[in-house]
Amino acid sequence: MGGTRVGRGGRMRRRAVIEGWASVVVAWATGLGMAIPAAGQMPADSAIATYERAVRQRLDSNNIPGASIAVVRGGEIVYQRSFGLADVELGVPVTDSTVFEIGSVSKQFVAAAAVLIEEEGRLDLDAPIHTVLGWLPGEWRGATIRQLLTHTSGIPDYEAIAGYRVYDRRATASEIVAIAQSRPVDFPPGEGFEYSNTGYYLLSLILEAVEGESIGRVLDRRIFAPLGMRSTRMADPESIIPHRAKGYYQDRNRTLINIPPSQPSATLGAGGLVSTVHDLARWDAALRGTTLLSEAAKARIWAPTALPDGRAIDYGFGWRVEPYGEHRQQYHYGMTHGFIANLTRLPDADLTVIALANRYREDLGRIVVPTLDLFLEAGG
Repeated sequence: MGGTRVGRGGRMRRRAVIEGWASVVVAWATGLGMAIPAAGQMPADSAIATYERAVRQRLDSNNIPGASIAVVRGGEIVYQRSFGLADVELGVPVTDSTVFEIGSVSKQFVAAAAVLIEEEGRLDLDAPIHTVLGWLPGEWRGATIRQLLTHTSGIPDYEAIAGYRVYDRRATASEIVAIAQSRPVDFPPGEGFEYSNTGYYLLSLILEAVEGESIGRVLDRRIFAPLGMRSTRMADPESIIPHRAKGYYQDRNRTLINIPPSQPSATLGAGGLVSTVHDLARWDAALRGTTLLSEAAKARIWAPTALPDGRAIDYGFGWRVEPYGEHRQQYHYGMTHGFIANLTRLPDADLTVIALANRYREDLGRIVVPTLDLFLEAGG
């Protein structure tokens, strides 16, 4: 398969055209979530310039076509910058409206929907998964819905078995289950922790069964539509999704290869959503209040998972919850075959960083961490 190569620093042409700068100057009446930052909470211009040069160098040296980065304080975006290309072949620049696949960042929305349905008394998280999906393999019997949420079910990860290309083609639920069942369980239900996309695939099927509609419709009705997240939806290759970025993979010669959009049937809520930095900022704003999730619900979602042997696992319901220095941290990264994503919250510091990019197999943490540090220092 052929591709187009994007070179190192200085080799992307017309940088002034393909990089969109969004500096926060006034509060936008259009409701895009921009705000004037409080005094002392923004880094100095020189620090911003140094940071952006480093980000640009990171993207160029690692052959990442494009990225969008946003920083949120007080529930509103105070800094946003877009780099590079959403579509290399057509020379389309990334903007703050560019839609990226967000991979496993999707899991937190499925988890939130599960908790909302449970609060209505229509779902028991401690019920065995066979009470809803009775056709599942008998060797998985005993695993609970809660264990799917926390990756403690022991059910093998079908992605780890089949690889990322499993998302490139249509699949039935029975086909995905058969892939996972081809390997023995990792451990008895509840007795260990092993990250498993199968868990969130099954959780999506459970929510579909309870709600009587597709997981995409469940999430839209319960979360996206109420929060005004108009660009967040399933990554359907056949649908027209305005401003959708193309995804890329890099071969051994550092040549970019086009990657088709993920098939929703092959991933469901395990990693099948697309979104924008603005929509994810709206989600972050909702998490700061109780318009969607109660304080009790959020406490449960962000609580570490306890194992029977006394170990505490730094994973809640769809969120990783290990500390960042002295700060509480709630985050998740996401990867599909053509995209990477990261949403990181430091609630005690009133700071959230959102980073989205369109090439697989790169560590966005090397951009997110300097962003966090830059704004932590400025925030005092």
